[in-house]
Amino acid sequence: MILAVLDEGEGLPEDETERVLDKFHRLRKGDRVRAGTGLGLAIARGFVEAMGGTVTAGNRRDRSGAVFTVTLPIPSPIPSVGDAA
Repeated sequence: MILAVLDEGEGLPEDETERVLDKFHRLRKGDRVRAGTGLGLAIARGFVEAMGGTVTAGNRRDRSGAVFTVTLPIPSPIPSVGDAA
């Protein structure tokens, strides 16, 4: 299963696309006031990886903005008690 979250903001600096998912990493902006701790995306990545998936960050190709892609494996169905051979 693949889930993509897209925005229409400024996008990510090319040298930040790998680091934006790291703990405590925050993008450098012109202003000196930055909200947040830099943990949100790292926590999301931790949950996704615990389920055997991956998270990637990048920029949209069709317009400005970022794209975050979550890929999760589709589990095999669990056989019910009546299906045992």
